[in-house]
Amino acid sequence: MTFLKYLPWILVVLVGAALAWVLFAQPMGPNIGTISLGRIIDESPRAQELNQMLSDRYEELITQLNTEQDEETPEERAVREREAYSQYLAYRQELEVKLQKEVDEAVRNVAQDKNLRIVVDDDVVRYGGTDVSDEVIARLR
Repeated sequence: MTFLKYLPWILVVLVGAALAWVLFAQPMGPNIGTISLGRIIDESPRAQELNQMLSDRYEELITQLNTEQDEETPEERAVREREAYSQYLAYRQELEVKLQKEVDEAVRNVAQDKNLRIVVDDDVVRYGGTDVSDEVIARLR
């Protein structure tokens, strides 16, 4: 029975310990980063380089398509256009996957350097977070 009279004090001590743990166990500073993927794609020299490679491939395919039109039927032309478009799309996807991997690696490295636990796209964040887009762009050079 004497234990019950001390129960409220024991609960206060336990709640105080839990509160102290919550307040002091968290690392100081921000631990959520944000990026603007659109800005990274627009401003990154690496993204611009890959975009130029895609544009060059498109021009190549158009030139090839236009120079090989000796006495072909409209059906044959349509088949060649579909093949050229398919090649273009495959190359585009290859470059997009490559850029995505490079962006992911740059984000991971920036997050580790800044001790960020989470990095999310800024279009899903309404408030808070540390924008690390500039650091990611710098790493994509």
